[in-house]
Amino acid sequence: SPGGGQHYDYYGWQPESLPHGRFYGREPQCLDIPPDMQLCRDVGYKRMRLPNLLEHETMAEAKQQASSWVPLLAKQCHTDTQLFLCSLFAPVCLDRPVYPCRSLCEVVRDSCAPVMESYGFPWPEMLHCGKFPSDHELCIAVQFGNSKVTPPPVSKICTQCEMEHKADGMMEQMCSSDF
Repeated sequence: SPGGGQHYDYYGWQPESLPHGRFYGREPQCLDIPPDMQLCRDVGYKRMRLPNLLEHETMAEAKQQASSWVPLLAKQCHTDTQLFLCSLFAPVCLDRPVYPCRSLCEVVRDSCAPVMESYGFPWPEMLHCGKFPSDHELCIAVQFGNSKVTPPPVSKICTQCEMEHKADGMMEQMCSSDF
């Protein structure tokens, strides 16, 4: 409570990968979240901080990297998946970066990692939950609880057909990417 005599150190947690006392190599700026950044469409805010919390320095890089996570949203593995991913790819534009809480990372990971692994993708090291701040620090907490979303109905498409569709989607995405 304000005036309670307790001082809270909002700057106490620093991400492991970045030098102490500095969050970015270049000055952060606020930009509108582009309409074609599908991962963060309708995330609940309109402006994002760039460089983002994954150290993408250009909008093109952030959009390209975020696009590979759109299929995970479609799997509906956890209700907070978009919140977690967008807090990193398109962080809300505030005076200082606000990271997702470790618990948010853990509930999304615990629900979504098995889905990713079923398609041959392990949970990436860049999203290792131990590097995010604990819940008692300033961070983005779990919004929709610790429960998993009811999974969508199981597809009646054969595994080989899904793989062919997946390969087509990957080719389409690769060909449309700006390298």
